[in-house]
Amino acid sequence: MATNNNYSSVSIERETSWVLDMEKKLARNNPAELSDEETQWKKPSIFRLPDFVRMMMPDVFTPKVVAIGPYHHGKNHLQPIEFHKERALHHFLKRSLKSLEVYVREIKTVVKELQGSYVGLEEEWRDQDNFIKLMIVDGCFMLEVMRLDSEHCKHYAPSDPFFGLHALQHKIPYMRRDMLILENQLPILAFKKLVSVEKNVDENEAEREITELVVKFFVPSIYEDKTGLKEFTQAIHGFHALDIYRRSRLFMFSKSNQPLRSPRPPITDFALMRSATRLHEAGITFQQSPSTALTAIDFKPRCGILTLPCITVDDTTQYEFLNMVALEHLHAGCGSEISSYLAFMDALVDSAEDVQLLHKNGLVNNGLGSDDDFARLFNSMSREVIVDQGGSLGSVQVSVEKYCRKRWNNWKANLVHTYFRNPWSCISVIAAAFVILLTILSTVISIFQWKNV
Repeated sequence: MATNNNYSSVSIERETSWVLDMEKKLARNNPAELSDEETQWKKPSIFRLPDFVRMMMPDVFTPKVVAIGPYHHGKNHLQPIEFHKERALHHFLKRSLKSLEVYVREIKTVVKELQGSYVGLEEEWRDQDNFIKLMIVDGCFMLEVMRLDSEHCKHYAPSDPFFGLHALQHKIPYMRRDMLILENQLPILAFKKLVSVEKNVDENEAEREITELVVKFFVPSIYEDKTGLKEFTQAIHGFHALDIYRRSRLFMFSKSNQPLRSPRPPITDFALMRSATRLHEAGITFQQSPSTALTAIDFKPRCGILTLPCITVDDTTQYEFLNMVALEHLHAGCGSEISSYLAFMDALVDSAEDVQLLHKNGLVNNGLGSDDDFARLFNSMSREVIVDQGGSLGSVQVSVEKYCRKRWNNWKANLVHTYFRNPWSCISVIAAAFVILLTILSTVISIFQWKNV
């Protein structure tokens, strides 16, 4: 009995202690500290994916060749390239004519901020020396890779397997893929510090150069347009390479004559999109948007024209889109435009017929081999990762559905879908109409003949 009393007193003491601790924490949560907490939540921009997401499509979210940053550093299958990272650092330092200590001192001034960019940083990387080394080695390696072209390759031996001309065709595509994985990012701040020291420029100029370098490496079509490139680098401030790439897919250049949309308020009237062929049956026609931005989607209800940007799909599309969607889901201030676009395309492209129709109107370039593969790609991406239904394109979906539900358009769609989807039913309808017409003509002729008698 004494034991039970002792146990009860211990339990009560623990409970009281827990209550007191919680009350102290609640008392400390004043408005000022809440604003500090909000600031703290805004710092991270590089995230670990939840296990249930990674298990769905592990190949999409896991680097195959190179680890960038702390999350995948040290994994066995990525170890072979660590030797080449150090070679890249050696060449970088040799060309800059500055000692390694200068770069270490510069990164050290922002090491806390750089560590705060990562969520769930392991104890190993809370050690500043280890973390600074990682930022410099991986940062210089990425700069060397992104700068590789026929001219930059001259700084390396012609037969160099990772930085020679041979690497441009056979190694760089794999490294480019890994550098767009969410867990495989370095903060832009680290690059700004490295380039500002290397080039003796201020951080604003360094950021513009880095943004241009990222665009050149991942989106060469923008890089070739010098006017558009200048406009983009002056307007965009990204968290890391993946974020800059995402923003490039959404950026509307002034030369496109496409008005910049103000943020749409959340919509309460949600409508599911019909597939492209069903929309076509309802009288909707498709046109190519003058802008390449993925959200440059508009519908003109008066004339029934749906305007879309042309999209090229190939073997890289899946990991690019799903890592951008993962960033949107995990970063509270990132937006959801890519997720919204993915949901829109999932509904629009339901079969090979939809792909053929869009291709006929110059809206898709299919590099996957078959139209069925194209349709399955968008359907699978929406199934595996929850995407934003409606979102920034919700108002377009509502407008399109209202157009389709108009009595004449709905009747026309049902008629086309029922009787004109294959040549045999079409022939049957035409034959039936021809018979009816002949019957009417015969009746009219008989009436005239009877009157003349």
